[in-house]
Amino acid sequence: MLTEMKKNSPVFKFTSPEKTTLSEYLRIFKTQENKDNVGGETPVNFIMNQTGNIYYATTSEVMQERTKELFDCVTVLFAAMTRALALSNKTLFDYDAWEKMISSTGFFVQVQKFSNTLTIKSGSLSVDTQIVQNLLPGLTAGRSMQIAKDVLNALSGEFTRSQEDDKAKIAHLLFICEELFGAPSVTVRLFYATKESHKKVTSSPCHKSVQTSFEQLQEASTFLFVDPAAIAKYGVILNQEPEEYTRLIERLKSYVQ
Repeated sequence: MLTEMKKNSPVFKFTSPEKTTLSEYLRIFKTQENKDNVGGETPVNFIMNQTGNIYYATTSEVMQERTKELFDCVTVLFAAMTRALALSNKTLFDYDAWEKMISSTGFFVQVQKFSNTLTIKSGSLSVDTQIVQNLLPGLTAGRSMQIAKDVLNALSGEFTRSQEDDKAKIAHLLFICEELFGAPSVTVRLFYATKESHKKVTSSPCHKSVQTSFEQLQEASTFLFVDPAAIAKYGVILNQEPEEYTRLIERLKSYVQ
């Protein structure tokens, strides 16, 4: 997954967009020069859409057609999901609404739920920069970094306005669209926090550095997005379980009983 990439693996390379349509992303990716291809390693291009809800990563100069179709599907699905929230008088920060929708569509499979502690260090880097770089290692500067910071600022504002219990969860949904070495995939991260867990962050300006280091809890659930077209194509095939395959499964099962 994107956040598990290490700096000694693919070389991180950030591309700043001037527009945020998918066609523009593809143009940027296609014309991106691999100037930082150190030691033969493959650069990874990163870009965030304008709302901060879709994050793209690719190692290809030109996206494959199936990748474009998959990413377009994500854009349409996200638009439909946000419209459904609006019609239900829910906000984009509503954790319970997002969780219910994700678990009910049949398009998402939960693969991870993580909770880790980030140390916000005193010094020159602002609080929001440290948080973004921890959650999305590919972002270092530019327009996409600013978009991610704006999301954090919006979350802080929601904490301030919220009249709910200090333990009530506020969320941010992020689609991570990747085409790495020709293989397209989409995962979804549902980040969440509470007033209680983010008290230190909201009590100080995120755009500034801090004089004293402190620890900050980071929590999220990760889901694998299953393309509806793939479900329609392979669902019938996978449902037809050959007798030989069934016998193999039974044999393997006997080894662990």
